[in-house]
Amino acid sequence: MPHDVSQIAVLGDSSLITGFKLSGVQKLYPASSSTEENEKLLSQLMADDSIGLIIVGEELLEGIDWRLKRKVEDAAKPVVVSVPSRQGPMEQGESLAKLIKRALGFDIMGKEKKK
Repeated sequence: MPHDVSQIAVLGDSSLITGFKLSGVQKLYPASSSTEENEKLLSQLMADDSIGLIIVGEELLEGIDWRLKRKVEDAAKPVVVSVPSRQGPMEQGESLAKLIKRALGFDIMGKEKKK
């Protein structure tokens, strides 16, 4: 794959991994029961220049150290988004659209411009 094309990485539970595997994502990382291992893997993924988007299970992201969480929130690339578990979204999380808008500086899901 050319270096100018950003890849997608997924870090989460088996149902999240399976869903993205079916959609063709190749960089799949099952979450560990150890918070420290998940934090280490997330840090490694964030340092990988070939990755443009990291999709993380919402519960996993909520459990990480506040310093890493701050780094995730402040990063422009890769964009890190959390997805809810099968039980549904957590109340305090930002929507995917808001996260992307914050990372990119514009609303990619906005309406087409009026004519």
